[in-house]
Amino acid sequence: MGKVLHIIASCTDRKHLPVPEALRLRCIRGAETEARANTWWQRLTSHKHPQGPAHQLYAGEHWSVVLGLSEAARENGFNSSLWIASAGYGLIPQEAQVRPYSATFARGQPDSVVRGSENKDTSEQLQRWWKTLSSHAGPAHGPPRTLHQLACAQPQANILIVASPLYVAAIADDLEFAAKDLQHPERLLVVSSPASLSKGTLAPHWIPSSAHHQQRLGGSRLGLHARVAREILQGARGSYLNATEVQVRYQKLIKKSGPLRQYNRQLMTDDEVRGFIRQVMDEGTKSWSAALKQLRARQFACEQHRFKSLFVQIQENP
Repeated sequence: MGKVLHIIASCTDRKHLPVPEALRLRCIRGAETEARANTWWQRLTSHKHPQGPAHQLYAGEHWSVVLGLSEAARENGFNSSLWIASAGYGLIPQEAQVRPYSATFARGQPDSVVRGSENKDTSEQLQRWWKTLSSHAGPAHGPPRTLHQLACAQPQANILIVASPLYVAAIADDLEFAAKDLQHPERLLVVSSPASLSKGTLAPHWIPSSAHHQQRLGGSRLGLHARVAREILQGARGSYLNATEVQVRYQKLIKKSGPLRQYNRQLMTDDEVRGFIRQVMDEGTKSWSAALKQLRARQFACEQHRFKSLFVQIQENP
């Protein structure tokens, strides 16, 4: 059977297929997390839109690198499987049949799981949402629905998480239970940006995926975590994963790297950003990522999630 490796990667907001309006989380009303999650699940599973393999649904730089991780793992002696940590479906294997949807754990988005402006309860909302989705039988009908179940089924496995801090926050409780049931807890690795969770109970498993690695690995920050994960697998060279050793190695790489590139860009108000978006839309720009690239090329600054949220607002209410 070889060395078992479960790769769990976060989903992406970019999809290859158009999303039906009814399968956008913004359409689910109500404030109570569990009730919203249950209503969402009922709608997602009863909708008539055709289904397809999950691994073919997602798009973008992060996902294109993720799809190559299994091959990198096999080349280094792992018997790997790819799973998706989905804000819409919960934990699903890559071959699960799913419908196009729009839901995210990121704050400030129209289809965000998080409701309200109080950041203090963000993690609680995310974890309750994940737990509620996990209580439903998944689209694949049979595979584990939680990371804890995955660890219990194969306690000698290696588990590699590739996700942003907010996605890790959603699965944090699940991860802690999984770590306790692994025979070798050091085989659980979480590749993500440094965050408050990286200093808590998940600290022994956290591999810092900071912008310092971008200078060495190339690509944009959207695909950085996946590129770090790929480098970890390529460096395994026949051994099991060991979070302690990998963590030390990547902390040293950060210390050795040069200073991060500083951008001297001019900040913009929301109204100024909206004006820019309308201008580039009139010129034919259709995606938020292309519009943001144009904005930054003109030496203006706007945080990615904020820009995307404003772009979507303009799309819906031009």
